[in-house]
Amino acid sequence: MGVVRIGVLGGGGILGSHASAYAKIRDRCEVVAVAEPDVTRHDRVKALLGANVRLYADYRDVIDLADVDAVDIVLPHYLHLPATLCAAEARKAVLVEKVMARNVRECDQMIDACEKAGVSLTVCHDRRYDSKWIALKEVVDSGVLGEIFYWKLEHNQNVVFPEGSWVRSREGLGGGAIMSCLTHQIDSLRWYGGEFARVSCMTRVIPDRMEGETVGVIIGKMRSGALAQLSINWFTRSNGARPNDLWYELVHVCGTKGEAYFMSSRGTFVMLHDASDGAAVSRYGREALDGFVEVPSGSWTGHERCIAEWVKSLRGEPSQVITSGRDVRGTVEVAEAAYRSAQCGREIELPIDPVSGD
Repeated sequence: MGVVRIGVLGGGGILGSHASAYAKIRDRCEVVAVAEPDVTRHDRVKALLGANVRLYADYRDVIDLADVDAVDIVLPHYLHLPATLCAAEARKAVLVEKVMARNVRECDQMIDACEKAGVSLTVCHDRRYDSKWIALKEVVDSGVLGEIFYWKLEHNQNVVFPEGSWVRSREGLGGGAIMSCLTHQIDSLRWYGGEFARVSCMTRVIPDRMEGETVGVIIGKMRSGALAQLSINWFTRSNGARPNDLWYELVHVCGTKGEAYFMSSRGTFVMLHDASDGAAVSRYGREALDGFVEVPSGSWTGHERCIAEWVKSLRGEPSQVITSGRDVRGTVEVAEAAYRSAQCGREIELPIDPVSGD
């Protein structure tokens, strides 16, 4: 395949992150059409993707275009399933923005449809492709931390949507903050530390904000034996860039020989607890024995690298797509298990049985 012709389904806020990715690889792909029913967004779409991009009100019209090879779905969560089924029927490869779907049953339908159609299904869980998150992955995989026994992952934002927004709807979102954005942390932890064995969860709904939970806390036991604490707070202004602010996202990992962390706006850091691993001391320097030292990383954002790898795969080039539908299904499964725990007040073991759609 030469230049891949992309149809983007949706023109909301996340389009900006996708547009910057397409701009970096414009020699390999072209966004030819966008589906966005809200005409007030059309000027922004053209500003991001070019004056020649064609605009349609219905995403199905873009999928049906003969000059569209693949679709990038940035629609609301409740439309991920029907849009993917439509694309699979048209034999168009799919990239879908996280979260993959509202529950495991929808994920399975999407996977099944794309596999039967012989087209790829990729989920844009961008943290797996971000240079600084990859730097932490390399530290973990190197073994310098020893046996890992604890993970802490946090997500902080002040999320306010107007009345009538689909994000305020539990049905539209597939839950609340956990399904929408703590899935970043769930997916990253599955990538870093393997699968969950069981989870327990508590949530807090603030009705003025949304129907689903605004705050959620998950305690997990990994199959490795490590404990994990994951939290999301959508009612905090602590994640700004002011000197005394906290952070947007944090990943902290502790092992028997060292620890490491990623913090938004700061980077990735490692500290060694002793000098017994000479190779580790040589790699990170003796300063790492006295405190945290920064781990070098690249400059690619997660969306940019994910979309670049996706386009490579469509062109038949060697690629590193690590978030296929089957890879990411387990992320939605953990979030769904967490909701079951919050509802029934007990631990939930994984895997879970998908809820029947009957």
